[in-house]
Amino acid sequence: MKRLVRSEGYARARLVTGALFVVLGIAVIVRTFAAAGLSGQAIPACVLGLAMILLGGFRFRDYAAARRARP
Repeated sequence: MKRLVRSEGYARARLVTGALFVVLGIAVIVRTFAAAGLSGQAIPACVLGLAMILLGGFRFRDYAAARRARP
C-alpha cells in the first residue's frame, strides 16, 4: 500500500481530483449566486463550494510537496 501511495500516478490522480473539486466548487458558488443571489438561503451552498475549493487547494499543495520530495 505504501508503494501505491508514494507513486507518481497516485499523486497525479490526486491532482486531477483536486482540479475537479476546484471547478465544481466554483460552479456551485456561481450557480448559487445566479439562482438565489445574496440571501441567507445561499449560505450553505457557498460554504460547500468554498470547502470544495479549499480541498482542491490542499490536493495541489500535497502534489507540490510530493514533487519536491522526489529525487
